[in-house]
Amino acid sequence: AMSPRGPGASTARPSRRTAFLLPRRARQAALRRRSAPVSPSNALLRTFAAVPPGARVIDLACGAGRHLDPLARLGFDVWGTEAEVGPAREALAPTLGADEARRRVTTGAPDALGYPDAWADWAVFAARADHDLGGALVEAARVLKPGGWIWVETARPDDLYTLAEAAGLVTAEEPTEEDGVTHAIFRRPGDVR
Repeated sequence: AMSPRGPGASTARPSRRTAFLLPRRARQAALRRRSAPVSPSNALLRTFAAVPPGARVIDLACGAGRHLDPLARLGFDVWGTEAEVGPAREALAPTLGADEARRRVTTGAPDALGYPDAWADWAVFAARADHDLGGALVEAARVLKPGGWIWVETARPDDLYTLAEAAGLVTAEEPTEEDGVTHAIFRRPGDVR
């Protein structure tokens, strides 16, 4: 006889433990699907191949840790901000430990970071459609040291240069397109400390 759930589906009822865990797992899976893909951007990895390890890097919207963990494994001093911090902390914990991951990934938005002025050498921003791109660039310019850099990934590059200029950033590398997104690098003017 065919199961009412379809061919090959189990008719066994889940145990209390399994029934309890399924909704949580489903929520976690949905959050991972909403976040950026698991693998880091090749464009980002190529850029950071020329950056000395130890540089302080802030990921303005770290999602599930797509860029944080690979950069930490390469020796960078990584920090991240996201509305939902759990997935990024979980991704970073095997590399830095759970306590350090909890300290380095904070709740926030890309346009309202809780970091001091002129604190970071680099910023990474993989912009999603719901982000305020202009506000994030202004905030990045604030937290970057003079001479600091920001690597941006966006699917909506139309006003990227206007917004970067309004934030006081200068173009350091012409945009490139890869996999339907644009990558660009900007720099905060000033002497390198």
